[in-house]
Amino acid sequence: MEFETLSSGKFRFWKKFFVGVMGFFLVLFGIFLFHKSYAKYRVTQSIQIVNGTVQYTNADFSMLGVKVQSAKGSGTYVSASGNKVPESGYKLKSLGTGETDSYCTINGTKNNTGINITYANGSVTFSGIKEQGTRCYLFFDLQTDPSGSELLTKFKGTMGSGTPDFSKTACSNGCGQTTNGLYKTTDSDSKETYYFRGTVANNWVKMGNFYWRIIRFNGNGSIRLIYSGTGTPAETGAGTQLDSTGTAFNSSYSDARYVKFVYGSTSSTIKQKLDSWYTSNLTSFASKLDGSAGFCNDGDESTTTSTTYFPPYNRLYSSKAPSLACSKTNLFTTKGNTNGNEKLTNAIGLITADEVALAGGVYGTANSGYYLYTNQYYWTMSPYYFTSGGAGVFYVFNYGY
Repeated sequence: MEFETLSSGKFRFWKKFFVGVMGFFLVLFGIFLFHKSYAKYRVTQSIQIVNGTVQYTNADFSMLGVKVQSAKGSGTYVSASGNKVPESGYKLKSLGTGETDSYCTINGTKNNTGINITYANGSVTFSGIKEQGTRCYLFFDLQTDPSGSELLTKFKGTMGSGTPDFSKTACSNGCGQTTNGLYKTTDSDSKETYYFRGTVANNWVKMGNFYWRIIRFNGNGSIRLIYSGTGTPAETGAGTQLDSTGTAFNSSYSDARYVKFVYGSTSSTIKQKLDSWYTSNLTSFASKLDGSAGFCNDGDESTTTSTTYFPPYNRLYSSKAPSLACSKTNLFTTKGNTNGNEKLTNAIGLITADEVALAGGVYGTANSGYYLYTNQYYWTMSPYYFTSGGAGVFYVFNYGY
């Protein structure tokens, strides 16, 4: 697929000459066209494998060069035919200062500030370009890992049918139902998303020295993961948690707003902990992480000390109807991803109580057979309620409910 410039400047000139006794005048008329085109906790991640997001401000922009890796592992890059973006089999190198990193210039000076570039399905998308005279040069490596769509295709062969009964736990035996494998629902954008449920043994991923389990394939094509240990994959025990001693979701709890991941401009205790861990462990993977899929913290940020029941309470305690729908206000995305609230610096968060329910957990019912059981307590990101006793957030009990 050929790259199409999203914003460009074009000029047409008309010249009219008027001849008179006193000489002549040259009139130059320029037309500029702009085209728009206190529990332990587990962290979840979304790896950006397929999707990109466009936010575009008009600017005189062009892509001047596309370089592709000549052989896997080699440091040699050759010009793509006609500067075409490769349709498949490659991954875009992130913006940087290295000799073979993608980069942009503004009026001839290398400057990547505020610019984001993503690559999916044979198309490149840009965001954050605000100045005329921006030129970008892209480098692509041959892909060695399967894409999100390739993994999803593999797992679809073991899909379960219909909609599970979410009032019953799920595992291979001894549970309310044996609904194990991959199931389909929709997310906040009404896009298809596929989630794992029950006893699952083949949803492991290793990224760096960390083991993770796939929770679901997001509607935008990225993959949502939950941390599960280092060195060797851990299914149960303290090794499945980032913090084996536990930490508060928030040190403040005397108001309903303290169930929020971020309230006003203040980060919750748990968010600060996650950001610190991210800085120490995941910075090198930043280009692979998707900040647009977001993390749902479905509560009300308004200041109140009145008894308040939040939407996840009604869905999971009362009606047993988990949902992945999330309002833009409550969907925590990274800056530049306007499908959410843009309140995250890093693409890191916690699993939601709804995702636990989709996986086979039920409020108040033990389940040691589904893949999210760790024999540990850990937080979710879903608010429960606020009463005179303080603000509460859902967590997974060590018995699995």
